[in-house]
Amino acid sequence: MKPAPPASPQAAGTPYPLVLDALHGRAAPGRLVASPTGHVLASTVALPDAPAGPLTRFGLAVAEATPESAFGEGPAADRFAVALLAAHRELLDATLTHTLRHLEGRTSGDTTLLAKQLVAGQLADIALRLAEDTAVPEARRHADRNARWRCHLRLVDIGRDLLRLLGASGFLADGPAGDLHLAEVVGNVYLHADTEDADE
Repeated sequence: MKPAPPASPQAAGTPYPLVLDALHGRAAPGRLVASPTGHVLASTVALPDAPAGPLTRFGLAVAEATPESAFGEGPAADRFAVALLAAHRELLDATLTHTLRHLEGRTSGDTTLLAKQLVAGQLADIALRLAEDTAVPEARRHADRNARWRCHLRLVDIGRDLLRLLGASGFLADGPAGDLHLAEVVGNVYLHADTEDADE
């Protein structure tokens, strides 16, 4: 495994697998962070020898951890988990902006979809939920694995609701569905608390 050089995860339009590589580089410089189950997810650039799988077409590779990996417990894993959630939020912010632009450009009858009361209400609800999640104090939001897992589930729900509003356009080449799918899968692997009360 060869970690990709750290890059800014803030860069607009950066494919999610490359954002993920940057998060690895920041959490554990020179290494890739393994999940609690002993798997490593990174871009196909960082894991060129990983076997092909269903995520390869999205640029994401899955491999078994090696002795060089930063394992799934400890400070590096905690930094990585917190960074995954932050990257997911940034992706949702960008998707919300994309959705607003898309709906403003589509019409139904003599008005834009964005002007429809039901659509506007759904968007307002999504924006409020995202703002509420961001407003939770970080110490509470990232208190432990259970808290991080619950946060991940909230973000996944928000992303799915945005995609429902976008409809088929979300799955176009320039749509956000692919990256949202990867953020969900990566979070499922790295953030799952593996306890019965985690989903409550």
